[in-house]
Amino acid sequence: MGRLLYAIPLFFLATGCPESLSASCPTGSVAAGNFNLGLALQPSSPQCRVIQTLDGGPADGDVAATPSTQAVTLCSGPDPADGGPIVYLAVQNRSLRQSPLAPDGNFTFTTTSTNVTGTVCNCPVDIQETITGVLAPATPGAFQLGPDGGLTPAVASVSGALVDALSVTTGGTGCLCNLPCNLTYQLTGTRQ
Repeated sequence: MGRLLYAIPLFFLATGCPESLSASCPTGSVAAGNFNLGLALQPSSPQCRVIQTLDGGPADGDVAATPSTQAVTLCSGPDPADGGPIVYLAVQNRSLRQSPLAPDGNFTFTTTSTNVTGTVCNCPVDIQETITGVLAPATPGAFQLGPDGGLTPAVASVSGALVDALSVTTGGTGCLCNLPCNLTYQLTGTRQ
């Protein structure tokens, strides 16, 4: 969401040192590795665009800007409810995201921000960010929790997609974008 010009500050706005991110793992979890995550804009329908200027004239401008690579830490631990594996995504100065982790490495992180202002859309927007992907193991095998709560086998890389679904906040007016719309990115993560 840091991809809208004038920055919607959620996922990739902040960079961080791997050491400080490891400290962001929640109690009862263990760092599964530090990664550099990159995003590449992908076509989506409807792609978010500025379709009107402030004076009411027509416009046709892409609102997306591809962010730079960001340092993140993946953490893992047992789900307090059922003991199954949970994976956490720690990005400095951002809310910790969590998802159940399937044995094949699949995960989904979903966050919602409402009444976000200061974007090129010129109106308050609600944003639902969904990150779906898969962790690739360093050695063959299904992911499981080790005795310390960490993942085994080790995580070699991360791949997936990030979709920001934008809509006008209820009661919002003066929008310059074609809301509702999407910004879709291919996500790749390499181990540091």
